[in-house]
Amino acid sequence: MSSIPIFDSLAHPTLNGKWLRAHDDASFETLQQQMASSSVKWACAVGMDGIGEYSHETFFAECQKYDNLFPVAGFNPLEGDIAETLARLKEIGFYGIKIHPRYSKVALTDERMDLTFKECAKIGLPVFLCTFFYEKSLNMIENNFLNLVKLVNSNADTKTILVHGGAVEVMQYMELVRFNPNLLLDLSMTIIKYEGSSLDLDLQYLFKYFDRKICIGTDHPEYSQQELEKRFTHFSQEISDEKRRNIAYLNISRFLGITLQPGI
Repeated sequence: MSSIPIFDSLAHPTLNGKWLRAHDDASFETLQQQMASSSVKWACAVGMDGIGEYSHETFFAECQKYDNLFPVAGFNPLEGDIAETLARLKEIGFYGIKIHPRYSKVALTDERMDLTFKECAKIGLPVFLCTFFYEKSLNMIENNFLNLVKLVNSNADTKTILVHGGAVEVMQYMELVRFNPNLLLDLSMTIIKYEGSSLDLDLQYLFKYFDRKICIGTDHPEYSQQELEKRFTHFSQEISDEKRRNIAYLNISRFLGITLQPGI
């Protein structure tokens, strides 16, 4: 195991253990088992609206059974009263919301996205925004990097985690994140999915020079905690312990205002 504990920035346990692919096990029990047999000590448990029998209250209550999980609500800007729902999620105790433009079929240019970001800034609720915009039939005219820039620049006070770091465009997304203290680049999925590609050089560069602006995760059950640990070890071989700790757990915990165990 890695000598540095890891905070998984993006795990997706579901209430019924079901996931997008029938053979994947997304149960809370399996997530806990994988964490126990790896260096992953903590995780953001991120709900997905409409998946795995998700409901805000029930999902939060299930997360409360585990002291190493920090719940993030699945949120669809196209459904319900935005301000009212966000206020309720903050009151329940969620550490943030996750917006998935592809599954929710919402464009970054939709005025409800802008309203969501502005409301989150008002109440201090971080946004986890999926930046993997690719799929078989996706029209990327509205969901792309330039429209993302417009959205975050119009909401500079909204604490935003760019989930998956733009995937194959990770370096371009890093140049956006580096100039905004309220942006954090999440490398979940991307750090594992593209092993052996030219992205390995990009990720190595980020570990070396941008250790205060990135965090790492699995996208569980898409990938395992063991796979994350392996890739973290690979990329952190030639950097200092200070940089390792920033990437492994400090950046994400500080960004979300989470106090971890003393002495870690």
